[in-house]
Amino acid sequence: MNGIVVGNTLRTSWKQILYWGLGLGILGLYIDFIAMSPDIISGYAELFKSMPPAMLQAFGASDIALFTSAEGWIVTIFVSEAAIFLSVFAVLAGLNISANDEQSGVMDVILSLPISRSAYLLERWIGYALIGLGIVLLCALITVAGLIGMNIDAPRDVILKSILNLYPGTLLVMTVTCLLATTLRRRAVAIGAAAAFVVVSYIFNVIGASASGAVADLMETVSYFSYIHGEAFVIGTYDPIDSVVILVAILVGFAVSLKMFVSRDIGV
Repeated sequence: MNGIVVGNTLRTSWKQILYWGLGLGILGLYIDFIAMSPDIISGYAELFKSMPPAMLQAFGASDIALFTSAEGWIVTIFVSEAAIFLSVFAVLAGLNISANDEQSGVMDVILSLPISRSAYLLERWIGYALIGLGIVLLCALITVAGLIGMNIDAPRDVILKSILNLYPGTLLVMTVTCLLATTLRRRAVAIGAAAAFVVVSYIFNVIGASASGAVADLMETVSYFSYIHGEAFVIGTYDPIDSVVILVAILVGFAVSLKMFVSRDIGV
């Protein structure tokens, strides 16, 4: 690995950091703005009280009390919404790693150059992983800057950690999409399967967290959304094992993607 593919990926796609990072940052500022007013927050809290538990979980909260503080409001609402937007980015990034070039025929030219398949896939993955990191960092910094600028009394470190915790989940979706693209071969099928992975995972998290029983617990366990929620930082129950589980899944997923990409015919 010599870094040429990483550099080319960053050079041609770095603007995605601005588009996605600024977009999510503006969303963070909007949520900060609402958090400025305790009356507005309490009004939303009263509204959420009338909702069933499943609806509450859809907003990323397990307890209505989270909506009564500025940090609880910002983390719960922003993290749950940003996780969905970042999943969209991750699916697109996962397709860009190999599937898009393969479908367009560009891959044939690339692999005729003196670079191994494994090095190419690894460097493309690293390139888009760095872009994803830039997006998460930018939106986190903008959101925290909003707290400072609006003089909102909330623990900034908690909010920053909650947003940064979105990164492992973003990498997971990107890796799963890459795996699906190298396994299923057809780009359209891979898009559908990756979208299904995100949607089903989200539904499993909502149902699993709002229901009880062994089946509900299993659904929540297999949903990656349950490992990236921000409320754990607010209430002090964050467990690093959650991030380790996601990282292990990423390593396994990429290893299988690499094996599939190296061993099969390209463009067939």
